[in-house]
Amino acid sequence: MAQHRKAEQRRKRRQDGLRPLEIWLPAATIEMLDQLKRDDLSSREAVIATIVATTLSVRSPEPSEGQPMIL
Repeated sequence: MAQHRKAEQRRKRRQDGLRPLEIWLPAATIEMLDQLKRDDLSSREAVIATIVATTLSVRSPEPSEGQPMIL
C-alpha cells in the first residue's frame, strides 16, 4: 500500500512539472532543516524548496577560468 501511495505521489509531482533530486547532507545540516520545518513548513522538502527558490536567481553562472562566456 505504501509503495502504491509513493508511486502515485511521484506521478502527480511529475505531472506538476517537478523533478526528483537526491542530495546527501551532513547530519548537522539535516538538524537545521528540521528546526526550520517545525516553524511554518511541513516537511524537509518544503524547507529545501523554499530555500532554493528564495536564494537562486535566474541568471547565467559566472564563467570559470578557461570556460568561454555564453552570450
